Amino acid sequence: MNIPGIHSSIPASINSLSKTPQKDTLKEVGKTFDSMLQNLSETQQTSDDLMTRLAAGEDVDIHQVMIAADQTDISFKIAIGIRDKLVDAYKEISRMSV
Repeated sequence: MNIPGIHSSIPASINSLSKTPQKDTLKEVGKTFDSMLQNLSETQQTSDDLMTRLAAGEDVDIHQVMIAADQTDISFKIAIGIRDKLVDAYKEISRMSV
């Protein structure tokens, strides 16, 4: 049985951010979030496809369906957590006096 691994692109991207100038850092942060959202979209699509095939009565391993659903859930929770941290950071910066 083939079980896909957890993608480790986030730590590599974060490590590279500390070595770049500020303007490039903003672009890299944007690329990192874009990559994460693309990965979330792909994970969601895979999970939806497996659930649709299972509901249609096709021969699909129930374990793969559940693993895909859990991966999507975890990815979504991570994305929501990052969004919340970004909103908190924005609010904190907007409260700073110049």
